[in-house]
Amino acid sequence: MGDGWWGSGERPQKNEDARVRPFHIEASEEDNKDLHQRLDRTRYVTPLEEAQFHYGFPGTELQKIVSYWRGEYDWGKQVETLNRYPHYKTTIEGLDVHFVHVKPPHLPPGQKAVPLLLVHGWPGSFYEFYRIIPLLTEPGKHGLDPKVTFEVICPSIPGYGFSEAPHKQGFDAVAAARIFYKLMLRLGFSQFYLQGGDWGSLITTTLSQMRPEAVKGLHLNLLLMSNRGLRMLLCILLGRHLPWLVGLTREDVRRLFPYFEKSVYAVLRESGYLHIQATKPDTLWHKCLLKQVLLISKAVQT
Repeated sequence: MGDGWWGSGERPQKNEDARVRPFHIEASEEDNKDLHQRLDRTRYVTPLEEAQFHYGFPGTELQKIVSYWRGEYDWGKQVETLNRYPHYKTTIEGLDVHFVHVKPPHLPPGQKAVPLLLVHGWPGSFYEFYRIIPLLTEPGKHGLDPKVTFEVICPSIPGYGFSEAPHKQGFDAVAAARIFYKLMLRLGFSQFYLQGGDWGSLITTTLSQMRPEAVKGLHLNLLLMSNRGLRMLLCILLGRHLPWLVGLTREDVRRLFPYFEKSVYAVLRESGYLHIQATKPDTLWHKCLLKQVLLISKAVQT
């Protein structure tokens, strides 16, 4: 399973702080004021006529979204909703890992709750599970079998939500799975159940492969198939026009490529964001930063 260090700087010689600390979500007036000022300074680009969303998010539609966030969205109510369940943080491999931990409020004497780790994906968060938590922790109250009651742990993947982002290169699903396994051990669970979707499905699947003796069950709502490499890519690229070259028949082409054109090709056309985020994530950050610098410079000049 290995070990890792994703904190800033060199790994300290002393043992890591293993305390589990309560965490409370806040949105101060100062934060809201700063957000409003930045939204008010937004400059919009006029979209191409009749372009709709084919070239990205048009400025005219963006103005409507910003107007809602600026004038109508109730931040206080949302913070209150987020704090509905207990939040915690603990330091694992140099990172402050955030998680929601909900225990059954009414458990009959002698009955043990089933520990369940729920892992979100991109661009989601722990909040994805808020509506299902009552069904898991209070099943009898919702017409479900009270004999199966869960104790729910919903962590934020490092770099998401309120979990600290890795400071080192190379953080992957293996590292996330290892951190979440250590989290469950720290909470006192040597065996538990897993559920994951999107990136969470890869993380939970990896954890179950790393520590099969600890995982009593795995539920996925996204199934990731193994990568077949260059041969599969060549089949997709060349199979339509040169099927004989990659071992496909005419019947294969007739059956496969309507699906590819509808699904796979559409994903390729609409996944530019994925390539940028996967290869040059700092570019997006610095582009936003540069825009702010230019706006400040212009304001100073005037």
